[in-house]
Amino acid sequence: MPTNTFNKLPSAGSGQLLLCLLFFLFAFMARAQTAWYKSNCPRSQKQAEVWYFGEKAGIDFRSGAATAVVDQNVMNSFQATSSICDSLGNFLLFTNGRTAWDNTFAAMPNATGLAGNPRATQPCLIVPYPGDPTVYYIFTIEMVNYDKLDSMHFSSQGLTYTLIDMKLRGGLGDAVSAVLNKPLLTPVCQKITAVSNHDHTGTWVIVHKWDSNEFYAYLVTASGITDSVVSAVGSKHFAPTQIARNNMVGYMKCSPDGSSLALAVTYDKLIELFDFNNQTGVISNPRSYHVSRPVVNPYGIEFSPDGKKLYASVLDYLGGPIPRKPTCIYQFDLSKGLNNPVIVDSAGGIRFFALQLATDGRIYGSRTNNMLSKRDSLEVIYNPNRPGAACNYNLLGNFPGTRFDLLGRKSIYSLPNFVQSFLNIPPFTWDSVCHGDATQFKITNTANIDTVSWNFGDGGTSTSKTPVHTYAKPGTYWVRLTEYCRGEAFVDSMKVTNYPLPHIALADTVLLYSGSTINLHAGGGFTDYLWSTGSRDSIINVGSQASYSVQVKDIHCCVNSDTSFVKVFEYFIPNAFTPNGDGLNDFFQVSALYKNITFKMVVYDRWGQLVFQSDNIDKGWDGTYGGRYCPPDSYVWIVNIGFLGKDIITQGDVVFNGTVTIVR
Repeated sequence: MPTNTFNKLPSAGSGQLLLCLLFFLFAFMARAQTAWYKSNCPRSQKQAEVWYFGEKAGIDFRSGAATAVVDQNVMNSFQATSSICDSLGNFLLFTNGRTAWDNTFAAMPNATGLAGNPRATQPCLIVPYPGDPTVYYIFTIEMVNYDKLDSMHFSSQGLTYTLIDMKLRGGLGDAVSAVLNKPLLTPVCQKITAVSNHDHTGTWVIVHKWDSNEFYAYLVTASGITDSVVSAVGSKHFAPTQIARNNMVGYMKCSPDGSSLALAVTYDKLIELFDFNNQTGVISNPRSYHVSRPVVNPYGIEFSPDGKKLYASVLDYLGGPIPRKPTCIYQFDLSKGLNNPVIVDSAGGIRFFALQLATDGRIYGSRTNNMLSKRDSLEVIYNPNRPGAACNYNLLGNFPGTRFDLLGRKSIYSLPNFVQSFLNIPPFTWDSVCHGDATQFKITNTANIDTVSWNFGDGGTSTSKTPVHTYAKPGTYWVRLTEYCRGEAFVDSMKVTNYPLPHIALADTVLLYSGSTINLHAGGGFTDYLWSTGSRDSIINVGSQASYSVQVKDIHCCVNSDTSFVKVFEYFIPNAFTPNGDGLNDFFQVSALYKNITFKMVVYDRWGQLVFQSDNIDKGWDGTYGGRYCPPDSYVWIVNIGFLGKDIITQGDVVFNGTVTIVR
């Protein structure tokens, strides 16, 4: 409800009255609701839409479908890279851990000597700075370098970070010299992952210390990088022999929802799974799986979009140019822990290394043998949420062996490394969630769907792959999508909220007395305001007769509008009258006042004697007192008004006052 303030000014000389009367009509009448635009807040999690990796390879997901790109010719990377867009999908930078390049593919001048080692499994990770959308951290991992066969002496910068300010170099960005290769922890394994904290105010960056069973989780917030949360849990990553130093390698990933963490301990043939508390940073509840197949070792790790499946690439990591054993892709159903994985595919004569979830809901895998035998396509798990063979490894429609073509570019051993929360993608999305709008539903991953059925939670259904549904009333509804493929049904359910339009408390009509101004208040708590005057404030001050409209937007990007008509009320109070019975100007009274009021007028002579009073708006003073004509003189009058209608809200009565002269 708007706040109303009434300013009462005394009359000026010669009976002229300067009044500032502020009051609002407050009507709960049904009115047409006008939407600003037919959409809820636009998706703003597009940071992982552009990939650059391998031997000048790239993929762009911004069109909604994966598209190979060949526009960069500056980076060859053996292992994981990292690239990032802003939240709206505008590409910013990429790195291999040693050099950072801008979106024109030019090296940033101060970022050509980063401390990451491009031969490490995960040498780098770009993380947004929560306090400024134009600032980013690049975290880097350097390999532990032992002195020949000496297991006691090594050199490594370990985990370091560099600050990239995109405002530098005219918006192309550069490393901040004062925050370049800042050390955090050494020695560390060749693994780094990240995920948002519980309230999305920061990002957890997680590494594993070498020669230890300790995880270190650092929270990146608007205040900087916090002290680490240390969790001593799971196996010790160490090297009792020289060849066991391969326990440093292998991937580590958080689940997109931030609830789990998994990694490969390559030489020890372990796949480990943990719970992750994304509020406290604590890692707990270790579970492990030992790869019993001879010769092959785990390396790549990735979660399905819904976090219910875990995938691992298991390959002949230590063999020669031609693998002795086929590479296998394991799928774990995490409702059963790490028991009895399903081998969804295996291939001889080639190695599958990295696995990376993409924003199209599919998992991509790098494939190569060695630096001399590279491949120009990626493996694809088309439906990673589905169990076993139904995940459709390299199977699209009825065409097996359907890989993703890199247009002649090569993936080598790895793919980009992202903050996993960027990939927390739902099975379907929707827009226009404001009441009265038609809600458009869209399936995120359209691969291998024969038919679908929808249940919108309010009795409505559809068999369209892109249905539109209008909810009769606001509320939260369970929407169920069933996908059918080759006779099998796969079900996903999500809560969809249809939000009420924001309520605006503008009055239908505001009465404004001539010479004064009034505040129109659209109400507080909205994210955006737009008045017909062009103002974007919640309150405007007006002083002329007109219709004034406002559009407001709330946190759900639902929009409503309202209009108030400001009417200038021309009242009249004379400063003199001639009560002589000639029928002209014989009475002193207020004319043209709003009628639905309480009214009281009193008149005093110059000695303070009450000579007239009335509560009848239509009855004026005839210039008499006690049946006698009052002498010519100036008299003080006071008018007190209270509003009776429910459409008028005041902070008290309105008082007029002034003087009037009897002329005879």
